[in-house]
Amino acid sequence: MILVFAFSFSQTNRWSAYAVKVAPENEEMVVKLIDDYFSNNKYEGVTVSLYAIMFTAADLNFTHELIFSGEAEAMAKLYSPEFGDTSWQLFSSKMNSFVDENVFSANGWRFYQSSEDVYPFQMVTVYSSEDNAELRKWRMMVRDMNEKYPRDYRSFATGGISVGGPDSDATAWNVTGYKTYADYLAGWSNNREFREKNPKFAKEQEERSSEIDYSGFEQEKKFMRYLVKQW
Repeated sequence: MILVFAFSFSQTNRWSAYAVKVAPENEEMVVKLIDDYFSNNKYEGVTVSLYAIMFTAADLNFTHELIFSGEAEAMAKLYSPEFGDTSWQLFSSKMNSFVDENVFSANGWRFYQSSEDVYPFQMVTVYSSEDNAELRKWRMMVRDMNEKYPRDYRSFATGGISVGGPDSDATAWNVTGYKTYADYLAGWSNNREFREKNPKFAKEQEERSSEIDYSGFEQEKKFMRYLVKQW
């Protein structure tokens, strides 16, 4: 894999993502190569997550996504010269033999995550915003509402894209996670039930949302993925 990366330290939690296209007959080998390498090569403070893409638009043609995440200091060590040692070079060489295409790479930061638990089924939305002040207001609202009115049937995380990604115009992202696919399918009804059982939440959300100008927000891409394994 050709790894192109950039990073800054504007936020504490950082991530890097690499999306690839793999032919069906090579998927098992690619997963095995990744599992073997990261099971035997641990990076302190860095979580490595492999996702399989479930649903995506035709113009976003990738099958797997490999994500590194951690605090800024740990991520900086990950990209030190020692990162490209012999074992990594051998791993990359083997991967190149089975990867059809490097679709995109990206680097960014996380503003908020509602839960540290694993929610393997994830809906990813990337979008742009013309007004950073309005985006900050929205992020603060989302954080406050999730902390004040927690929900266990789904997780939610949001943050920014510093460079790269599935769309060149997108600068922000949201990830909604579900423990099962059934939970994903029941997402709309669960949200409705939650609002009905928590009228204070519904009222407060409406009041705070009315103070935000959403006209500058635009969804750029959306896809769904499944967590294969995490190291």
